[in-house]
Amino acid sequence: MYYAGLDIGAIHTKAALMKNHTVIGVKVVPTGVFPQKAAKRALTATLEKQGLKFNALRGIYTTGYNRRVATFGTKAITEIAAFARGALFLVPDARSVIDIGGQGIRIIALDEFGHVSDFKTNDKCSAGTGCFLDVMKTALDAANLGELDQLALDASAPEKINCTCTVFAESEVVSLVARGKTKESIISGLVQSMASKVARMALSLGMKEEVVLAGGVARNRSVQAALEEELAIPLTVPKNPHLVGAIGAALDAYEDGRNQRKIKRKFK
Repeated sequence: MYYAGLDIGAIHTKAALMKNHTVIGVKVVPTGVFPQKAAKRALTATLEKQGLKFNALRGIYTTGYNRRVATFGTKAITEIAAFARGALFLVPDARSVIDIGGQGIRIIALDEFGHVSDFKTNDKCSAGTGCFLDVMKTALDAANLGELDQLALDASAPEKINCTCTVFAESEVVSLVARGKTKESIISGLVQSMASKVARMALSLGMKEEVVLAGGVARNRSVQAALEEELAIPLTVPKNPHLVGAIGAALDAYEDGRNQRKIKRKFK
């Protein structure tokens, strides 16, 4: 039986296809202004690569910022649930999860059984998220986020950034560029500012190792390094951290489907 998970985020939509508790296909596409079309496109591409059609799926679970727009989905689950499941699937010893996505930050604490025991979110402000980095990429005239990440890693010392709000931080960046400050020092300062904000959220919840860093921003090595410095603990970044939510949603669909079959057999 096949199950799919869709993480329909603010910037990218991720699809994960699962069979027998194994991820057999993934796809990432830009979300754009029509998230439902992006979700269908990502799922269709994932299925076609495996030679499958929609009717092969027993369940399609959605998560992410736009999780409720995919009307073809069988169930929508929160990012907290999806990222907790996905992180545990990829890192079985995980006890804490830091998810930094396109528009939100989520800190998740897990108990010894892998259940969510507490969490904190920052969904109402884009500071410290992927959108924040996208704005700063434009302000610093960087070609892409990879170049921005490398600039931060190459910095000899970070420039102090006083504003954490995306709008005000952008104005501060423009002012620093006009004053002749280097791109490297500015982006390094921005990354430090991001890490400080995320670390405050994480420490207020309480971090227990092993700590998994997930979400699209987790692919930035400079962010990982700055967060490790702020938290004073190592972070585990899965191979594809931006896929954790989609994998978690697919896993939830798989486990629910398996339990339903058990119930049906029991009452036959």
